[in-house]
Amino acid sequence: MTEQSATGMDELWKLVYTSFRFPFLHAALRLKLFTLLKERPGSTLDEIADALGLEKRAGHVLLLGCCAFELVRKDGDGYYNTAATNLVAGDPGELMPVIIRYTHEMLYRPIGWLYESLVHNDNLGLHRELLAGSSATTLYERLAEDENLEKLFTAMMEHQSRAAVEDLVNAVDLSPYRHVLDVGGGTGTNAISFAQRWPHLQATILELPNVAKMANDRIAEAGLSERIRAVGTDVMQDELPTSHDCVVFSRFLEIWSPEQVRNLFERTYRALEPGGHLVIVTCAQDDDETGPVHAAFLSAYLHTVASPEGRTYTPREFEQWYTEAGFEPMDRQVSGRFDVILRARKPASD
Repeated sequence: MTEQSATGMDELWKLVYTSFRFPFLHAALRLKLFTLLKERPGSTLDEIADALGLEKRAGHVLLLGCCAFELVRKDGDGYYNTAATNLVAGDPGELMPVIIRYTHEMLYRPIGWLYESLVHNDNLGLHRELLAGSSATTLYERLAEDENLEKLFTAMMEHQSRAAVEDLVNAVDLSPYRHVLDVGGGTGTNAISFAQRWPHLQATILELPNVAKMANDRIAEAGLSERIRAVGTDVMQDELPTSHDCVVFSRFLEIWSPEQVRNLFERTYRALEPGGHLVIVTCAQDDDETGPVHAAFLSAYLHTVASPEGRTYTPREFEQWYTEAGFEPMDRQVSGRFDVILRARKPASD
């Protein structure tokens, strides 16, 4: 075997072994190994097995895997967290512990159907795993059947929404606007943050009727009902309301086909006041369509589980589509770890 082929073989084995890394991460998180090592760094195998309620054999398996996959490190007889696993050693309700549990419960098995989902161009991961034995026909019907899954999904979405809106309000100054239309704005995380940051700003949220009800409840709790309201509607069928000078799509466009996104941009153009702005927050592919990893992850998730039509798009695709609808491109910003923010303007003379 040549040196080059030996290196290639090593890389292949790493890829095969990668499928074991996440189960060790999830198991260690669920067993609270990382919490134990944060509180008692340098614990030995016997001390860890005893504290976690494991037989010594099981402790060996756990710690060998965690060391091999660089989730913990061993110094002498003692074990320690890494910088990464120290981040999940605290509150289980924080972002990364929630993401790990969500990945285990809702993604790990369904993504195993990626091949079949690609071949059949359908969400077979959803149908073969999450809907198996259920009367539900969609992901959201399935969530409504299972309180634990629904809570986990909601917690994950809340974390993601908070991160996205924090990046948005830090990157884009909404103070020039009077009334923002937040399309697919969920339970109000975006709009509430907008209103709290800019006290003059009003906002309307468009969502499914049951989500709009939850949003209005949250808005009332925040004391912002006079400035924000959520409206139940089918945004893919109904015309968008007018009298807004800014329309926001935040992590919403990825679930729709290119034809549906074009249609949304056309209806947004008609609804916006002349001179109004379109703001898009998206987990985008690079323009050369080779990455980044989180965009590939999201596309696989959409294809196997969440959307029969959507995928991640490039900023260049969005810019082409909204230009075709009549908008003038303004700028493009990379925001936070995952998102790209695109802005466009409806001509003032329209």
